[in-house]
Amino acid sequence: MTEKELLNKVKAGNQPAFDLIFNKHYDQLVHVAFRLVSDLDVAEDMVQEVFIKFWERRLSINIEKTVYGYLKQAVIFRSIDYLRKSKKLDERLQKYHASSLELNITTPESELLSKENLKVIYEKIEALPERSKLIFKLSRFEELSYKEIAQQLDISVKTVEYHISRALEILRQSVFGLVVLAFLEN
Repeated sequence: MTEKELLNKVKAGNQPAFDLIFNKHYDQLVHVAFRLVSDLDVAEDMVQEVFIKFWERRLSINIEKTVYGYLKQAVIFRSIDYLRKSKKLDERLQKYHASSLELNITTPESELLSKENLKVIYEKIEALPERSKLIFKLSRFEELSYKEIAQQLDISVKTVEYHISRALEILRQSVFGLVVLAFLEN
């Protein structure tokens, strides 16, 4: 059964189809969340919340390519929201800065983990021009190739390249340089 057929069954309220998607992606999504929040219980809770929202909104969700990409994006945004609203980030920053000072090094992770930087990244992505934002999110969060994005949006690959380049340039200028680009370009 293709992912699209499975998604259609979920939209029709088929619980076993939902369970298949849950079981297939749960561990990967917990890993994504854990890398961001460094708390396994919180990561598991967030992924479960994302799946609950996925089920509740199943009729209005429009996923053209991968369910995993859609869920991963939701987990990343949920993690960023959690970090913004909690003091965990400050504790994690102190830990990273302390260990960096002990080793007398600065890591890209310690730079990326500051509350302000995460907030700015999220805000700048959301502030991109609509078309560039959509194409950027399809590329970076749903992990679609330029060709897949071009086919999905019925545009040329060159147009996709232009919008990705434009989005990265805006982020490069408005955020804080190469550290963010290393994070976003991977």
